[in-house]
Amino acid sequence: MNMILEAKSLSVRRGGREVLAGVDLRIEGPGCTAIVGPNGAGKTTLLQTLLGLLPPDAGAVRVGGRDVRDIRHREMARLAAYVPQNVEGFGGFSVRDVVAAARYPHVHPLAPLSKADAAAVNAALDQCGLTGLADRTLHTLSGGERQKAWVAAALAQEAPLMLLDEPAAALDPRFQAELIGLIRRLAAEGRTLLVVAHDLNFAAATSGRIIALRGGCVAYDGPTAAFLTAERLESVFDTRFILTRCAETDRVLVGLAAME
Repeated sequence: MNMILEAKSLSVRRGGREVLAGVDLRIEGPGCTAIVGPNGAGKTTLLQTLLGLLPPDAGAVRVGGRDVRDIRHREMARLAAYVPQNVEGFGGFSVRDVVAAARYPHVHPLAPLSKADAAAVNAALDQCGLTGLADRTLHTLSGGERQKAWVAAALAQEAPLMLLDEPAAALDPRFQAELIGLIRRLAAEGRTLLVVAHDLNFAAATSGRIIALRGGCVAYDGPTAAFLTAERLESVFDTRFILTRCAETDRVLVGLAAME
């Protein structure tokens, strides 16, 4: 299902400050797009506004050609899955319970899970390597394992759009590598993913397109390879970078230049 997500002249104010200013974008799959930019650039605000969680002060967001403000919550959950930066609570729930709860857009409030629902839950647990931890409660898991549980919940929603806010932030290198592989597989299977990333190497490894925000505006929107130059990176982040090409993967690796 090719779901188009677009924003037109999107502006958002928070706490008396203009966080987003005239943002235009269009996302359609399959594939993964990364949103990058310095702290305070408006990345999380953009993600939440695209989902209809924050109202814009100007402009509009359309999902599948419809204004996001006209889409009810349950229907929106069938169209887009969201993994926020921080999820509070739920510590006493098992991993399986959390992932199963993500099936709510497809299930009548009083009905049990069907065989198809259970299959979706099991598939999501398996894809995230959580089958062996399914009966553990969240508060017994590491931060990285909990993050994988929320990614699994998003997968179980079976929505054509997936929006992830810093999904690799709590992950060690091994789990990051697993998540990179998972995102690539989902994109290859036809999902449309939008990922906020502070780690530019994570963004480069997962995404064919970069949207860079600076001061609430789109500073760059285009192919990842064209963004990964020292000049473009410095213009967005106000610091110097060192770029090297990995002979094994032919990908550009980004490092910070030493501050003098």
